[in-house]
Amino acid sequence: MPIVSRLTTWNDIEAALQIEPKHRGDALVNTPAAMAGWKHMFVSPFFASEVLQSYPPIQGHSLIAFGASVMVLPGFMDDEIAHPRPDINSRIVASIHEGQSVLANRLDVARANAGGGVDVVVLCGVWRDGILSPSERLFVQNALPAGFTECHAGYHIGRIVHETTSPVGREFLAASVVYRAIADFPELGRTIHLMNRESVQSMRASLGNKLFDYHEPVLRLRESDQHLLLAALSGQTDAELATSIGVTFSAVKARWRSTFARIEEVMPALVADADDRDGRGAQKRHRVIAYIRTHPEELRPYDWKAAMRATA
Repeated sequence: MPIVSRLTTWNDIEAALQIEPKHRGDALVNTPAAMAGWKHMFVSPFFASEVLQSYPPIQGHSLIAFGASVMVLPGFMDDEIAHPRPDINSRIVASIHEGQSVLANRLDVARANAGGGVDVVVLCGVWRDGILSPSERLFVQNALPAGFTECHAGYHIGRIVHETTSPVGREFLAASVVYRAIADFPELGRTIHLMNRESVQSMRASLGNKLFDYHEPVLRLRESDQHLLLAALSGQTDAELATSIGVTFSAVKARWRSTFARIEEVMPALVADADDRDGRGAQKRHRVIAYIRTHPEELRPYDWKAAMRATA
């Protein structure tokens, strides 16, 4: 039975949270306010989520698994690790509701990438266990971590916290050698797990190790360059890119030239082409896109000034 992964849409969220309502985060605010908090997280560029969908549905369910995470401020993560408590999602949602969001913004992430690493809270990682065959369950249990790793490729990950709320989730993470439990609340059926560089360093072939295999960017791309290249990864034409990034067709052409000029300053061999001096040739684009695909850190926020201060 085919099960495919895809990015989560906002229309998926309510149904996805029904798989395990404890992840909704409505312990400190009412349910409508919690869903408003999820909508706030959903539009953050540092919210990552995917669903696994079955075609045809399994026992009437098409959406069979859901994973979501968000990057948070280091102070919030410090407190959660020092004083672990159940309902971490509720504290994140409540911070948004109260106008004191603990979500990381672009500058926060840029500084973290150049410093000690970004902190990630796994908001949800669940599946409809009772309706899956053993092979389907194994597929889902592999696909969710793989999707999480792909979504976070190129980020300098510092710490990852995951709160499980079901026996199946606790057993799954307990069997993982890359997560370690830092607090257990058996009366509530919740356990707080932590993953960091130290917990994965001996597991060379694990997805956890891949998460922490960080390389600093070298191209010094501007945010506008990153937006262009990120959209171009899907193979869009310049006309399609203009729609995607919200500029005119001629502005896309100009942005390509500007991006190539930027790259040429630090890695001239990547864009050098004697037959492509106007900066519009396909070969030049292909080489840059191929490089970006294997170096996702180039498309992530990075505070170059902070990095220079740290090494001064």
